[in-house]
Amino acid sequence: MPMTQNDRERQHRVRLAQIDEVQVVAGNGDAARVNHERTLIERARMLAEEIASHAATERGLEAFDRLLQSVEDRRAAHKREVGAFIEAIWNNKPLAIGALRAVDKRTADDMMDVLDGWRFARVNLAENVRGGPRRIALVLRTCRA
Repeated sequence: MPMTQNDRERQHRVRLAQIDEVQVVAGNGDAARVNHERTLIERARMLAEEIASHAATERGLEAFDRLLQSVEDRRAAHKREVGAFIEAIWNNKPLAIGALRAVDKRTADDMMDVLDGWRFARVNLAENVRGGPRRIALVLRTCRA
């Protein structure tokens, strides 16, 4: 079942709270102690990773939705190229990198945001985009027609 934006935001807050509890311990047994400097460094690393992942997820989902909308529009300029991109994301297929140059800047930026989201997101973009797999299948059918 796809996660809503509120679900993803709640999951993000839970991860942030978990990161806040992380402690790096040095030594063993009775000599064990919290290494405060390493704890701060590790928390900062984890926090940066979580914030980047959450932001990439949200940008990726928004961009994926815009790409789907552009193909759903019968007057779309780059329907074939965007369709090929969506199919590559959906089916984990290779995509010629030239596809990013074959479209206008806004569309290419959306493609890059989807790729960034695909790389860093903790959710499946295709499953969580508005309309999900059913919408993607309809869009791909439209592109092939």
